[in-house]
Amino acid sequence: MFIRHDMFESGRLHFADASKLLSNAADLTWAESSLYGLLFHHLGNAENEHARAFRQIRPGWREQEIEPGEALRRFVPPSELTGDRKTQQELFVRIAGRYMGTDHRKGHTYTWLPNHLMDGLSQVSPRSFLRALTKAVEVTEMQYAGHVLALHYEGIRRGVQEASRTRVAEITEDLRWVELAIAPLEGLQVPAELETIIERWGERSLGSMLTEQADEIDLRNDPAKVRTGPRNPRNYQDLVEELVGLGVMTKRANGRIDLPDVYRIAFNIGRRGGVPRLKASS
Repeated sequence: MFIRHDMFESGRLHFADASKLLSNAADLTWAESSLYGLLFHHLGNAENEHARAFRQIRPGWREQEIEPGEALRRFVPPSELTGDRKTQQELFVRIAGRYMGTDHRKGHTYTWLPNHLMDGLSQVSPRSFLRALTKAVEVTEMQYAGHVLALHYEGIRRGVQEASRTRVAEITEDLRWVELAIAPLEGLQVPAELETIIERWGERSLGSMLTEQADEIDLRNDPAKVRTGPRNPRNYQDLVEELVGLGVMTKRANGRIDLPDVYRIAFNIGRRGGVPRLKASS
């Protein structure tokens, strides 16, 4: 079974052996090397003539046994492509170049991409990672067709913007209240003072809006439902802590509140020198 962290506390009330489930739980987290291993697996198994050429770059691919009734051949990449950062970085440099610009000052492509897709819990969704790369290919083909490499660094930047749009759509579908909480912060520059965020929420009467939204699902009359809304919608300090726990916000050592790029960009929140927000027409 799969369950989100925010649902577990109320969900455990409906399981007699919840303590056993918790003791055997496994977090579905993706390390940087696992994300790139996923990318290389896709490239080596693409349904086109380039997959074979890609597999020949690094020897050690093995063909997977085909189950009865399966028509497609599948190939398993060598272990260094799925777990060795140095090998992965060397190969990704051949695909996208070493830097996110003309030199190191803009960052290294291999680390830049997952760093800008991380949420506040330092986790990256594999869907966001692959969506960013897909968009990077599209931008490179359309705007940088003469580029000597498969991916242009500006395409990767645009890919992060697109991945942010995807991630915000996902969390809005899963947790409707998050969109209500972040919408009043549109146009803000982060990191921001906690008081500024609370003031904006107060101006919009966010507590009342969240309470009304929760009332649409009458949990009191249906105890079998699992609560997914904020625990204390009218307590803005608690609301910040809950958003931090979800990875939507982060709290800096000086108490200021930040949003990771994977949420900040599509929610139209700015950061000086950061990846630009999405334009209304994009």
